[in-house]
Amino acid sequence: MVAIREKQSRRLSFSEASLSLFLRAIPIKHGKHRLLDMIAPKVWDKGDKLVTLSIKGCEVIIDPNDLVGWHFTILRSFDPEVVEILEKTCNPNLQEVFWDIGANKGACFSSLAAKLPLLQVVAIEPQASLYTNNISNLESICSGRYEYVQAGIGEEEAELTLIIPKSNMGRASLHIQQGSSDDVLEVIKIKTASQIAESSNFGWPTIVKIDVEGHEPQVFRSLAPCFASRTCKALVFENHESEVDAFDTVRAVTEPYGYEIYGIKKLPWSTILLSTKGQISHITDYAVIRSDLAIENKQLAKLIG
Repeated sequence: MVAIREKQSRRLSFSEASLSLFLRAIPIKHGKHRLLDMIAPKVWDKGDKLVTLSIKGCEVIIDPNDLVGWHFTILRSFDPEVVEILEKTCNPNLQEVFWDIGANKGACFSSLAAKLPLLQVVAIEPQASLYTNNISNLESICSGRYEYVQAGIGEEEAELTLIIPKSNMGRASLHIQQGSSDDVLEVIKIKTASQIAESSNFGWPTIVKIDVEGHEPQVFRSLAPCFASRTCKALVFENHESEVDAFDTVRAVTEPYGYEIYGIKKLPWSTILLSTKGQISHITDYAVIRSDLAIENKQLAKLIG
C-alpha cells in the first residue's frame, strides 16, 4: 500500500449501514441521492473519522464529512448516470484509458475501475488534502493500472488559487470568490492536457469525466488535440444554464471533429441521452460522444432518446 492513512478510520455504524442497505435496495435508478438529502443530509457520526468500506471486494477509505463523501459512503456512488454512460462506452475487453478530471474523492474512478478490471485510470485532482486517500483507494481497486496527477488542467502552465468550501470540497473552484472564513485557499499547479498525455504511460484518454466548477472552457480547449485525433470516445461534463459561453466553447471545440452533444435526462428507472445543439432547461449534465460510436455502440444507442 503506497499511502499512509492520515486519520483513524472506522466502519459504518449499525444505523448508517442500515440506511445504506435500505437506500441501495430501492428498485430505482435515479432519485436515491435526493432521498438521502431528505433523510440524512449530513454524516451521523461527528467523530471526524474516515470510513472504511468495500466496493466489489476492494476496501476503500472515504472522508464522509462533506456532501460528496457522505453520499459516496452511503450510496457507493455520487453521479451514477456519469458512471453508467462511461461504462457503456467502454469495451470491457480493451484497456480503455479514463481521465477523471476533477477526481475529488474518487467516487467516479472507484466505481468505474471496480466495474472494468482492465481500465487504466488517470486521476487528475489538484487538492493536496485528497492525495493520500485517493492513492490508497487507487492502489486497492486498480493497482498497477493508474496514474495520479496533482494538478488542474488549463491552456498553459500556471499557478492559480483554488477556493475550497469546507462543507463541500466537490465545489472547489478557480472561478468563485471566497464565501466564508471557513473556505480554504490553496495555490495549485495547472498543466496542459498535452503535457499530461505526453508524460503518461497510457497516452490520451478514450473516456473522460470533467467536473471543474466553471473551468470547463479552459479544459476543453486544452483537450483539443485529443478530439482532433478522435481518440476520445465519450466525455461527460457539467454545465449550468447560466454558463452559456462555456457550452458554446464545448460545441466549438468538439463538433468539427465529429462529436455530438447530448443532455443527460434522469428518470427514476432510466437514463436518456437527448441530442442537442444548445443547453436544455433543467439539465446540468451532458455527454460529448463521437458520432460513429453513438450508432455502432448498441448499449449507448439504447440510451439515445
